[in-house]
Amino acid sequence: MSATKDIAVDELKESAELGRDYLVTFLSSLVATKSVNPGIYEAEMAAKCAEWLKPTGAEVTLVESMPDRPSLGAVLKGSGGGPALVLNGHIDTVPIDDPELWDTEPFTPTEKPDGFLYGRGSCDMKSGLTVQIAVAQHLARQGKLVGDLVLHFAMGEECAEPGTLSLIQAGFVGDFGITTEPTDLRVATAERGLAWFTIRVKGRSIHASRAHLGDNPNKRIPLVLEAVQSYENEISTREHPLCPGGSCTPTLIHAGVKENAVPDYSEVTVDRRLIPGETIKDELALLGSHLERMKERDPGFDFEVRAWDNAFEAAEIPTDSPFAAQMAATVSAVTGEGCEIYGTPYSSDVRNLVNDAGMEAITFGAGNVAECHCPNERVSVQQLEHAALSVAKIATDLLT
Repeated sequence: MSATKDIAVDELKESAELGRDYLVTFLSSLVATKSVNPGIYEAEMAAKCAEWLKPTGAEVTLVESMPDRPSLGAVLKGSGGGPALVLNGHIDTVPIDDPELWDTEPFTPTEKPDGFLYGRGSCDMKSGLTVQIAVAQHLARQGKLVGDLVLHFAMGEECAEPGTLSLIQAGFVGDFGITTEPTDLRVATAERGLAWFTIRVKGRSIHASRAHLGDNPNKRIPLVLEAVQSYENEISTREHPLCPGGSCTPTLIHAGVKENAVPDYSEVTVDRRLIPGETIKDELALLGSHLERMKERDPGFDFEVRAWDNAFEAAEIPTDSPFAAQMAATVSAVTGEGCEIYGTPYSSDVRNLVNDAGMEAITFGAGNVAECHCPNERVSVQQLEHAALSVAKIATDLLT
C-alpha cells in the first residue's frame, strides 16, 4: 500500500489544531458534556461534536440510531480519485459508581502537573473524539483533499447498541478505518468479542415454611458454577497470536422476589470474552452441553441458557495488513519509538467496520484501557498529542 503523499512530522507540529492547547480545549469541552449510558444519553454530545465540526465545512448528518438517541456522521469531501478513511468513535461513557472515590469532580476536566487530564470519558473515549475533530479541522484548513475523510460519532457503544452500525447502514463507510479507542499508542489488528449468557435454573415456588413441597432452584447454583468452570477450562486451551485467551466469568446471580418464598427460578449471568474465530452461536451451544452433563448427577436439573441481544463479535484483519504496517510506521515516526501490533483485550465498534462494512480497520488511540471505567479516569496529554499527529499524518498521506 503506497501513500499519495508523505508529509513530514515537523510540518504537522506547526498546525495549531494539532497542538497541545487546542487538543486540551477540545477534550475539556467534551468531558464537561455529560453523555452517560444509561442515564444522561448522547444528544448533547452529538450537538457538541457538530459544533466543533462547523469550521471544517464537513457535511454533517444526525442519524437516529435508537429513539431520541442520535449518532453523528460527517464527511469532509475530497475532489475524487482517492480512498476514503473512516475515523470511528463513540460519544457515550459509562456511569460514575461512587463520586466520593474521585479526587476531582468527574465531569470537571482537570489537568494536573503529572501530565494527565482527568475526568469521566477523558480516556474512553473522548480523547479519541478529540483526535477526530482535530484532524478534521487540520485537513479542512489545508484543503486539497483527494480522498474523503469520514467521521463517526456513535451512540451506545458502552452497551453494545447499534450506533456505529446505523452509521454504516446510512452510508458512512470507507476503504480504511481507525477506531480511536485507547491503545497506549499501539496498533491493534484484532479484538476480543464479548457476549453475555444467562443460565436460568427452573424451580417451583412455595411458601418458605413448606419449602420441602416446592423445588428450590438456588440449591442447583453450585451445579451451574461447576459447569461454567468446566466450560472455561475447555476454552482456556485455545490461543490467539495477538489477543489474550477467551474467558467465561460469572458476574451476576439473581433469584427470588420475597425472602419468605421459594423462587420459581434462579439466574446466573456470565461474561464471555471471545477470541477471533469463536462465534456466539457456537459458544452458546458448547456451554449448553456442559450444563446438560449436570443432569447425569441431578436428573431434576432443568435449565435454559440464552445469549443477550447486545453483544460484540470478535474481529480481526490480517496481521500483515499494509494499512496497519503504515500506521505503525507513522506512530514510530511521531514518537521516535517502536510501535507494537497487538490485539485488544476489550471489545469495540471496530467489529462493525471489519465484520459489517468489510473494511481494513484498526484500533489506535491515546490512553491506557486500565484507566477507564474507574475513579480518576485520565489520559496522558502527551499521548493525546502523539495520537493526533499520528492520525493526521496517515490521513494526510492517504487523502492528499
